[in-house]
Amino acid sequence: MKNATIRWVFVLALLSAAGIIATQVFWVKHAYDLEEQEINFKINNALRDVSSEISRINKTQPQVYDVVDKVRPDYYIVRLNSQPSASLLGHLLQTTFENHSLITDFQYGIYDCMKNTMADVHYIHMSGTNEAFAPIDSFPDIRSEEYYFGVYFPHLNLYVTTQLSVWVYSSIVLLGILGFLAYVVFIILKQKRLSEIQKDFVNNMTHEFKTPLTSIQLAAETLSNPNIIHNPQRLLNYATIIENEAKQLGQQVERVLQMTHATRGVMQFNKSEVCLQTIIQEVAAKFEAQFHKKEAILRLNLPEKPVFLTGDSLHLKNAISNLVDNALKYSKERLRVEVHLIEFPEEIEVAVVDNGIGIDEDNQRLLFKRFYRVPTGNIHDVKGFGLGLNYVQIIAKAHNGEVFCKSTKGKGSKFFIIFSKQ
Repeated sequence: MKNATIRWVFVLALLSAAGIIATQVFWVKHAYDLEEQEINFKINNALRDVSSEISRINKTQPQVYDVVDKVRPDYYIVRLNSQPSASLLGHLLQTTFENHSLITDFQYGIYDCMKNTMADVHYIHMSGTNEAFAPIDSFPDIRSEEYYFGVYFPHLNLYVTTQLSVWVYSSIVLLGILGFLAYVVFIILKQKRLSEIQKDFVNNMTHEFKTPLTSIQLAAETLSNPNIIHNPQRLLNYATIIENEAKQLGQQVERVLQMTHATRGVMQFNKSEVCLQTIIQEVAAKFEAQFHKKEAILRLNLPEKPVFLTGDSLHLKNAISNLVDNALKYSKERLRVEVHLIEFPEEIEVAVVDNGIGIDEDNQRLLFKRFYRVPTGNIHDVKGFGLGLNYVQIIAKAHNGEVFCKSTKGKGSKFFIIFSKQ
């Protein structure tokens, strides 16, 4: 499946999931509002029944209009023609709420219109808990010329939510399913990415191995000619070609093996105190002929005082060589490469700076991933497996360091390894 098709499928799946979640949220909110209205209806009916029962017991004329007033979503007042006893009111409220299936804690108090105070405040544990509750602060100051009692429901919102357990569980299941599907899509995309990386690696490795093998095969065919013995110089040239190409193959195989060991965490290090100036100078000597052939400049900026680091000299040399080699590969005319060594009180910095083709910001984030290579379109003139920078990162971390890149497209790059002295 093409990448563009996968992206469209992913976008459509994302929009579908968002639509499903939005629909579920809408219906849950709608169900909550309906449940809240139903519970409010039950509370009103229950409080009217309590008012009627108190009037019957006290033998007074019951209130007809505006008996129950909803002051807040969780607070109601009920007007009376006479003052009931606190114990009777508590018993009636608890019994009536149970009859109307309102099993939630509440607090009630009786307003004394003669003293303009809320008296006889009590808390009823309908849910079976023994929660301590501060009673006085829960009632708003509402003055009236007639008696009333107030009922406060401290956990009304939670009670409404518990009545929607089916909706809550279904929402959790739905979110779980969507999360699982998102994880599956992530795994599929990751596997596809790994498959593409593997394919690119195999193609690159085949190309890397094919070129020296072709040279060896041609040289061998030439050497198989009996007349070659009469031309010693030509014989020596072809033997040299076979030797050089065989070394190249061996280096490529060794590089792949090193990366395999590094990713498995079994890479062997022979650490000792090494002088970084010596290592950098050896790297420069290794590339001297290549820079001369390309008419490029390689300059070393090294401090006079020796800078020592505890590490594996071979792997450190290979890491710095990778950075210099990349500067040489991805270059333009009048290439200039500088290697800086700077010692700070708590760290050591090795920087390789070039004025080459540079790297755009999107690719900089992926540079140190295994097998990743900066896309060059249909141009395949730069050899490699996409292992070099990942190897540099592994070596840097093994030496208590980090590797970073700063680059501007078309203006060059700066790769620097920072080793901590701690």
